[in-house]
Amino acid sequence: MTVHEGKTSAASPNRVPALWVALGAASLSVSAVLITLADVSAPTAAFYRCALALIPLAPFVLRDVLRHGLPELPVVGMALLGGSFLGIDYLMWNVSIADVGAGIATVLVNMQVVLFPLVMWAVAGVRPARRFVAAIPILLVGVALAGGVVGPGPAGGNAVRGTLLSLAAALAYSGYLYFGQRCGVRAPRHFATPVFLATAAAAVMSGVVGTATSGIAFDLGPESWLCLALVALFGQAIGWLLVGYGLPRLDPALSSTLLLLQPIGAALLGAVVLDEVPTATQLAGCAAVLVTVWVTALGGSRAAGRRRARKPEAAREDAVQESSCG
Repeated sequence: MTVHEGKTSAASPNRVPALWVALGAASLSVSAVLITLADVSAPTAAFYRCALALIPLAPFVLRDVLRHGLPELPVVGMALLGGSFLGIDYLMWNVSIADVGAGIATVLVNMQVVLFPLVMWAVAGVRPARRFVAAIPILLVGVALAGGVVGPGPAGGNAVRGTLLSLAAALAYSGYLYFGQRCGVRAPRHFATPVFLATAAAAVMSGVVGTATSGIAFDLGPESWLCLALVALFGQAIGWLLVGYGLPRLDPALSSTLLLLQPIGAALLGAVVLDEVPTATQLAGCAAVLVTVWVTALGGSRAAGRRRARKPEAAREDAVQESSCG
């Protein structure tokens, strides 16, 4: 083998996961626009996003079970509990989309990158690094600007409610990430099963809340069914499978950067498809949020790299925890 061939074969394993993560982030970025185009209630969108996604996820679960057997009962319980948080996340986030717009809502919900370490601190006693604490004031200002709480807000929306719901959704999503991270540590060989179980639990949570409030609509038009089917396929099944496969195989700093394609793509799609053009103030807030999230995640990636260099046996758990930044 020539030196050139050796370089190519060494680089290709890194390029392929990067491509999967980039494609997964792009796939996830269509969610908010499709939910807006579906023109259904927040519980209806959340329920069908998850329920319909179970169909394309099922073959991957069958593959998991045939290769590795059934997951342990604690893993099943953690996946279902995490899915309940995911259902709450979707319910609140869907309302915020109508309040602040598809692109802005996607930017704001990415606050989970900073909220997740705070959840880990409260639940598991893992003290966050100083960079997370230092980032909070900057993020609060950025969130207020991006959501329209300060300065011009979205026309016809509710800036305060939408911003608060986006942040609450990010907090609920952090709960999902916590339990998903534990599943990844306990059952690393089960690739799709935790995603399937969490998606099923999110569908149940959305269905119960929807039935108790505005109801789940069944008599939908063809356009609504199409949009909901697409968000289930791309914004749930394909997006998370691609991201979940690629992240543990990438350097966390690179994965953090690639995942920012999701809010950026959502903002661009919102402007092109829905004519949701943010104000200059909102753009400044979005930039502050995205840059701060990226710098914070990058610092966390470097710290994890130093830990793995000192303790190679902790590499797998660190990789799973860093993957939750998505």
